[in-house]
Amino acid sequence: MTQMDAAEWKLLTDLIQERFGLTFDGVRANILESRLRPRLRELHLHSTRDYYHYLCFHPDREAEFARLPSLITNNETYFFRETNQFDILVRHVVPEKRQALKTRPFRMLSAGCSSGEEAYSAVIAFQNAGLELAGVRWEVDACDLNPQRIAQARSATYDMTSLRACDDETRRRYFTETGGRFQLRERHRKGVRFFETNLASPSGTFGWGTYDAILCRNMLIYFSEEAFDSLVGLFARSLCPGGYLLLGHSESLLDRPGPFEPVSFGNGVVYRKAMPD
Repeated sequence: MTQMDAAEWKLLTDLIQERFGLTFDGVRANILESRLRPRLRELHLHSTRDYYHYLCFHPDREAEFARLPSLITNNETYFFRETNQFDILVRHVVPEKRQALKTRPFRMLSAGCSSGEEAYSAVIAFQNAGLELAGVRWEVDACDLNPQRIAQARSATYDMTSLRACDDETRRRYFTETGGRFQLRERHRKGVRFFETNLASPSGTFGWGTYDAILCRNMLIYFSEEAFDSLVGLFARSLCPGGYLLLGHSESLLDRPGPFEPVSFGNGVVYRKAMPD
């Protein structure tokens, strides 16, 4: 535990959990403290209690809440991460929907998309699988809590950390290098749109349509139990019958009752929304 007063700390972390659904227990408390300390200095605040009062009562509290996600979230991502799930999309999920896709696009959501690498990786997987040539269209929505990350996603410009799974040929094929940074070529941004949202909001809807697949990888591990269940329920409402939810390797719905059933494809497990009776 940190040196901060436990009661003051709980006030702050409860407020963050209420607003964003995120928990900071155990070692994650130290991470949160280290990330907030510079901000408290910038605001000339002396304690956690002062920051809690700032978030509750200061005239600029909403602006601070808008800034807070960029301070406290990890945003760890890179191109072509966990590629087996992209293989599942193109080899199993899309083919299951072929009949419906004759009259509409394949619709996918990247939830907690950070700076967009996951959404763009999915588009590249669709293109490399020849879906365009087969007449399949797609719409990839991608959302995140952090407005700075959404802005970067829309610019599609990255540094080498985002391309660490790419060899030289892959970088040349998909990116244009400018001043040591890499911009994704325009054709690989086709069909992707980004929007900012708080997935822990009680509004209970994305407002962007019904999806065939939702990717939410390595984010639910940071949510409280209540926020976890609420978000899984939101995903269920946002998926069409028979739609798929793809989670990170450390996340599971196997011991949780609900509308999803696990489905194994090779060495990967994903979750399919039950069809109506």
